[in-house]
Amino acid sequence: MKFVLPFTGSRGDIQPGLALGIELAERGHEVVFGAPPNLMAFASAVTGGRVTIVAFGPDTKALLESELVRTRIKSRNPRVRFAALAELANFGWDRMVAELTEMSTDADAIVTGTLGQEMAFNMAEAQGIPFLALHYCPLRRNGSMSVSPNHRLPALVNRTTWSLLETVRWRSMRLRENAQRTSLGLPGATHPLPKRIEQYGGIEIQAYDGNLFPGLRAEWGTARPFVGFLELPPVHPPLGADLGAGSPLREWIDSGDAPLYFGFGSMPVRDPEALIESITEACAATGHRALVSSGWSAIPERLNAGSRVAIVGPVDHGSVFPLCRAVIHHGGAGTTAAGIRAGRPTMVCWFSADQPFWGTAVTRVGAGLSTQFARLDGPTLTEALGTLLSDETSYRAQQLAATTTHPHDAVRAAADLAERAVTRTVS
Repeated sequence: MKFVLPFTGSRGDIQPGLALGIELAERGHEVVFGAPPNLMAFASAVTGGRVTIVAFGPDTKALLESELVRTRIKSRNPRVRFAALAELANFGWDRMVAELTEMSTDADAIVTGTLGQEMAFNMAEAQGIPFLALHYCPLRRNGSMSVSPNHRLPALVNRTTWSLLETVRWRSMRLRENAQRTSLGLPGATHPLPKRIEQYGGIEIQAYDGNLFPGLRAEWGTARPFVGFLELPPVHPPLGADLGAGSPLREWIDSGDAPLYFGFGSMPVRDPEALIESITEACAATGHRALVSSGWSAIPERLNAGSRVAIVGPVDHGSVFPLCRAVIHHGGAGTTAAGIRAGRPTMVCWFSADQPFWGTAVTRVGAGLSTQFARLDGPTLTEALGTLLSDETSYRAQQLAATTTHPHDAVRAAADLAERAVTRTVS
């Protein structure tokens, strides 16, 4: 079987797809994975030649640092924000359609991520092959979870607001979508994507633990199966900062109490110096140490023996988090999963997208807390650490880790779904 996996976004957006691609390749299938140009080297490194990596879409690091994402999409003016969201949804569309067309030749199934589902679905429909998508948080109409994750609302209100969002998304994408459909010989679409996926028999795999969102598993059933968080298999040596015996980072970690981890992934931190000042202030007030991973932000590395705050580049979460007392991050699904698996209390300092959902989820189960990154400062962080590092929060975090689906089981379940989708089509 040939599986085509077009994924765009940040490293956290493509990692689950890479995990699935590796599993499918190890089962003997041909896998073509489309990755943003800035993440192709990473994708090649973790797949080790088992998966064909091709360019797909724009440079996402440059996009996240653009004025569109940094300013306009966060505007308080609804008109400006809506226009920015529509522009973002269509950004690089023509290029991605052309690249997807090329990589999808003779495909038996298309599996995509949260971003770019419309064009991938249209391509699958045109070829008459299975369509599957990986979702990293609740994205479809339901009565269990509010669109605004910090609020508990009646089921009818929840379903209505989710439907409204689907309609808004459809209207922003309709012209582009139908132009692609015409070029593929398909009739113009007249309904939002979720309804079309359901009618086509597509599968929207929930690549996260359903226990974190009570009620959804029962509400969605087999059309949106929960498999658990998809994680990459270990890479030797691990990617990111060297953590081996005798390395500067390992020596710093081992020289004192377990540090607090701080990292905000691909999120552009506007004032890195102010962030480091806030972390330093909180550590001085509480007596803790901090390990800061710069991610995609311009924070100079600093790893000095005896320093209370160490700053390094990207790290391997699976290796570093178990060595830390707690994890404070932006709330990306992958980073949240790594913290949960390590059994560490989590503080989500969210920016946008699915991040507030994860902040609410860890707060709801008592394994952490959540705040908007823009509100993070020294006093706020100092106060939050009292709750984050309490015995009760630590106990709840360990309980959550014990009930989370093992990553091997999660990726196998996702691969089984992909294989069965093709088998049903062939038979």
